[in-house]
Amino acid sequence: MNLVEIRDLFPALKDTIYLNTATMAVGCVPAREAYERAVQLWSAGRFDWMEAERAGEDARAMFAQIVGAQREEIAIVPAVSSAAGIVAANLPAAKRGENIVVAANEFSSNYFPWLLLRERGYEVRAVPSSDHGIPAGAYGEVADGGTRLIAVSAVQSATGYRTDLAALSQVAARSGAWFFVDACQAAGAVPLDVVRDGVDFLAAASHKFLLGSRGMGYLFVRRQLLDRIQPILPGWKAGRKPLESFYGPAMDLSPTASKLDASLAWFAALADQAGLGLFRRFGTEAILDRNAQLSRRLFDALITNRSGLQPFPQAHRSTIVSVPVADAEAAMARLRNAGVVASARAGRVRLALHFYNLEEDIDRVAGLLAGI
Repeated sequence: MNLVEIRDLFPALKDTIYLNTATMAVGCVPAREAYERAVQLWSAGRFDWMEAERAGEDARAMFAQIVGAQREEIAIVPAVSSAAGIVAANLPAAKRGENIVVAANEFSSNYFPWLLLRERGYEVRAVPSSDHGIPAGAYGEVADGGTRLIAVSAVQSATGYRTDLAALSQVAARSGAWFFVDACQAAGAVPLDVVRDGVDFLAAASHKFLLGSRGMGYLFVRRQLLDRIQPILPGWKAGRKPLESFYGPAMDLSPTASKLDASLAWFAALADQAGLGLFRRFGTEAILDRNAQLSRRLFDALITNRSGLQPFPQAHRSTIVSVPVADAEAAMARLRNAGVVASARAGRVRLALHFYNLEEDIDRVAGLLAGI
């Protein structure tokens, strides 16, 4: 990969070491220009919303490719919580003994929608959290024949632990449960394949490793389940022929996952098309390979600098590294003073890298955290 070309697309990184992509990606030049052009046309009364709709369809197809799905299996939603809410709403009232299994340390977008199911008779079973990650077997100890859904993060937001999705899908299959994956910290960061890993539902927001902006997200629904999932807030976008679905009285829903679409955020869709276009430009595999190389370097540098990090096994590492520190506030202040953007989670410093980071920046940050 041409690092000069990559860095030119992210000019803000010239004076900043940005290790906070798990919160939000740095805006790339193509996405920024898409927004600027949209605002200019909107202000002039010349904005073409159909161009934005076409951009949304292109983004849908690119996301499908990144996660190993077909575009017909992808719905466009605002956020992971919206995706989880759709799935939760499609679960019928619980029978005796039916339950939902989710990790206790799940991000709220992949937790609160399932908790609401208690009002419909489901027991919500929380798998105990651990700084060392939660293996698939721990879910198996909690799940049983009454488990109707298992929800997990492909990469845990606070710790960076990467879940063995294939192993966990087997746990779900033994219970006859749906398998829902929050891929917000994984899509665009680490390899994903919904077919290989036996995933039923997968959701991601675009403003992190997918290089988009807030307001766009995606929900994969396995083709065999599409007939069982109904939209919750359908509008004209849910129609078989959206442009012929502006008015009633007939409702002819799309046979694809687009029946679950929310109304498109037009500016964000244009930015998403531009941001996801970098995966097309450089190649998804090349970006993910670079991420893996940078991740190994960051782990090695932190260990060398005696940061106190106890790394996960290689198979469970991601582009997020959670560093234990004695004083998180002091550590964050030291990083800020050195021009480093990171975040604090659960009393640790969370470093989240992406392909636009540099090796020398990673080494510098590891040195800054030594002994804190």
